[in-house]
Amino acid sequence: MLDLYEQIVNSLGSGVIALDPKGRIIMANPAAAAYLDVDSSVLAPGTAITDVPNAGPLASVLLEVTQSGQPLSRHEITLALPNGTVKQIGLSASVHTEEEALNGIIVLFTDMTERVRLERSAELNRQLAALGELTAGVVHELRNPVSIISGMAELLIRKLEPEDERMNAAQTILRETADLERLISQFLGFARPFELQRGKCTADAIVDRTVQLCIRRAEQKGVTLEGQSPANIRIHADLYRVAQALSNIANNAIEAVPPGGRVSIRVAVEDSEVVFEIEDNGPGISLMPGEDVFRPFFTKKEGGTGLGLTIAHRIIAAHEGTVKFDSEAVGGACFQVRLPRANPDPPAT
Repeated sequence: MLDLYEQIVNSLGSGVIALDPKGRIIMANPAAAAYLDVDSSVLAPGTAITDVPNAGPLASVLLEVTQSGQPLSRHEITLALPNGTVKQIGLSASVHTEEEALNGIIVLFTDMTERVRLERSAELNRQLAALGELTAGVVHELRNPVSIISGMAELLIRKLEPEDERMNAAQTILRETADLERLISQFLGFARPFELQRGKCTADAIVDRTVQLCIRRAEQKGVTLEGQSPANIRIHADLYRVAQALSNIANNAIEAVPPGGRVSIRVAVEDSEVVFEIEDNGPGISLMPGEDVFRPFFTKKEGGTGLGLTIAHRIIAAHEGTVKFDSEAVGGACFQVRLPRANPDPPAT
């Protein structure tokens, strides 16, 4: 029968590992095995921490503490597990000495992935608020002169003969001002506060609307755009706002894939969530450590504003949902949008 000490340690939700001065495990609780995604037998007493699968970053930190003899507090590491899960781990290590000699160390560690995600989301929202106030005023002032330039270009085109050598210049002006108008609309969409017009809608209606918003761009580039969703999956959401968010993601994918490429929008239900996946077979998105595709003005695309994904993130967050990005190992990218599923209507009496 386990003594009280073992019962307490084994019941902790945080991982606990004790090592001897040579880095061999003295004891480890079940939570430690769960965090490392290994069987408890792998953490048997006498096992070198360096021989434990998935524990490389943790082992490096613990061996440094063993060698220095100095405790460690509030340290963070990243664990990448074979199943593709990446965990942000916070840990503290205490040093156990006996007659001024190191007798071993004890490490307490916990999963901070969700906390880190929430902190990043809160920081993103702070950035959105600050940048929104700044850009709203500046961009609004640009709309009037751009509209005047566009109007003058249209007037010139109407007055010029088709063979006039100035026609090409006037059409170029009109085309460029149209691009400016699109950019201004993006900036204002980012800067303005918005209210959701929530109501009952279905996932397939959202997918249909998204395809409508993106199909012209896909056809112009020769990209196949597919939308698939089971019928009657209900969501309490602003259909047009969610479709706007999904179309921002899908349009990025259409621009990323080469002609003849494919972009698909699929829907699935997982527990109480509706999951929209936008996947493409393009080159994917290569990110350096610390880079975030949802950060305002971050873009890998020449001439991009870096606001499309930021606006998508903002809309989905307003629905109490999440949006995540994953670059496929074999090429392409996949964005996963999760929204709460609406409760089904009660049966008619």
